Amino acid sequence: MDDLDRQILRTLQDGLALVPEPYAAAAAELGIDRGLLIERLHGMLERGEVRRIGASVAHRKAGFVANVMCVWRVPAGAAASFGRAAAQRDAVTHCYERDASPEWPHNVYAMIHGRTREACEAVIADICRSTGQTDYVALYSTREFKKTWTRL
Repeated sequence: MDDLDRQILRTLQDGLALVPEPYAAAAAELGIDRGLLIERLHGMLERGEVRRIGASVAHRKAGFVANVMCVWRVPAGAAASFGRAAAQRDAVTHCYERDASPEWPHNVYAMIHGRTREACEAVIADICRSTGQTDYVALYSTREFKKTWTRL
């Protein structure tokens, strides 16, 4: 990793600008071409210097104060199609499968964000209706912990 790579990471570590072309804005701030910035990021990923590039939305600040991790008990053969169907909703930010256990038989997790609890409940009902899967537990957030990540 050279000085330019470190400058790129320092520029991006506080988040991307909320503009139509955030990487172009970051490149302009650095005084380089957007293509070079993308090329350098790919290189850092390939070399393992950066493991992933992700986004974290401050959903509460955006007005989405009702948040629920809904966990379903879905037959193993139906989990992938269920997950695809659930993830199609705008309110679902992520959906994934985990191994179930005798103590916790739920295997598909979907994070749902809404402006009200009723809005979240409507999404859950829609998912149940469209998939036929109704064995779930809704785990509502009661507080948000500070999100932090590695910084240079």
